Amino acid sequence: MRKLCCASALALVAACGGDGHDVDPAIIVGGGVTDPGIDGEVNVFVIDEDSDAPLAGATVRVGAVEGTTDAAGLFVATGELVGKQTIVARATGYAASVWVGVDGANVTIPMTAATATSPDVPQATLAGTIAGWDSLPAPATGHATVAFVTYTQSQELGDDQGNDLPPPAPNANVCIRGPGPVQPCAWQLNARAGTIGVAAALADYDSKGTPDESDDTVTITGFALRHPVTVVDGVDQTGLVLDPLPAGSTTTASVDFGAPPAAFTERAGVVGVELGDLGVLRISQVTPTRNSVVVPSLSAVAGATGYELLAFAAEPVDDGTAGQSIVLRRGITSPSSLAAGEWLAAPAGLASDRSSVSFTPTAGAFAHVVEIETAPAGGGDGIRAMTVVVLDDTTTVALPVDLAPLPTGALTVTASAFDPGAGFDVRDFEIEALLDAIQRLAGETIRLD
Repeated sequence: MRKLCCASALALVAACGGDGHDVDPAIIVGGGVTDPGIDGEVNVFVIDEDSDAPLAGATVRVGAVEGTTDAAGLFVATGELVGKQTIVARATGYAASVWVGVDGANVTIPMTAATATSPDVPQATLAGTIAGWDSLPAPATGHATVAFVTYTQSQELGDDQGNDLPPPAPNANVCIRGPGPVQPCAWQLNARAGTIGVAAALADYDSKGTPDESDDTVTITGFALRHPVTVVDGVDQTGLVLDPLPAGSTTTASVDFGAPPAAFTERAGVVGVELGDLGVLRISQVTPTRNSVVVPSLSAVAGATGYELLAFAAEPVDDGTAGQSIVLRRGITSPSSLAAGEWLAAPAGLASDRSSVSFTPTAGAFAHVVEIETAPAGGGDGIRAMTVVVLDDTTTVALPVDLAPLPTGALTVTASAFDPGAGFDVRDFEIEALLDAIQRLAGETIRLD
């Protein structure tokens, strides 16, 4: 899923019957549902998830009514269609998509390409230094001054957003100043295209005088920043200088993790600084046992609008089936008021026999999404086979294997619950708006061999 609008009272009219709910076809950019209420007709657009391009010739089934999309990616289903419907879409080269509990007369379904390749994220390599690095005082014996350079991430989570691009070489985005001769700071990183901010967290690294790294500590002492920086896809930049924030430009943030799901014992978080259209500077890491961290003061960073808390908890397994829960709190103006609040539980009882999938919905979730992918024996990315979106309290979904058979071999099945907060109607939403508003999400994964 990628995108979510707001509703009217048209469902009340549809419920009364009459001449039916006949509305003009209207595509929803990025996908979603609108014109609440189904009575006799449903307009279904099928589009590419990444480009929003219409997919002509896709097979669409609404209830028992089946057809293909035209050049605009549209199929108009008419017949005995009243109330909530299950819609199936299938297109060559894409994972099949099943939407359950749809109750809007205009539906746009974004299709995920069935490919194991990583998304082609627009990006470029940036390189530079930190002003005044060579004149920093030498650290004490057993200590080092370290700079971790990063860039602002988009608010929408996910690798396809360019939020987690690795540097050109291991530790290329790290500068180290030891007690001996000065080592120049020449950082490099790969950053997402667009207008962003580039920043470094300056920290004191203390080895505690022992070779045992488990007792080492890293204490943030300051920040250096350059923004805005305009990144053009494929156009590398050099000579970027990050300017340290003046003395007194930091404060201490305290994080209350609350009570994550008990089984999710791996817990951590990141405190970020929101920079409006530039994204979020996620740079200060915390844990439940080390829940205080130094962050930039909002008044010291031009364009800063608030703090963000991104906290996550996961099961302690590394076989690709770890359940997890994520909390995302935005617009916090006080560094002492960073609280995860109530967490979302993962869907329980996830099971599948390859012809159906069942789970217990999570209380408080807006919608649930089930993703079925191949599971390569050697690990790595799988190929998406089917996406199931559940917009009501359905607990068992019959998979359309007659129209879109699942591949043989091992599969992973992940069920996720989403909570964008108040203000969204499952009969009238845009997926993009939903993802921008996500406050809580949680998922569980099983493997089918």
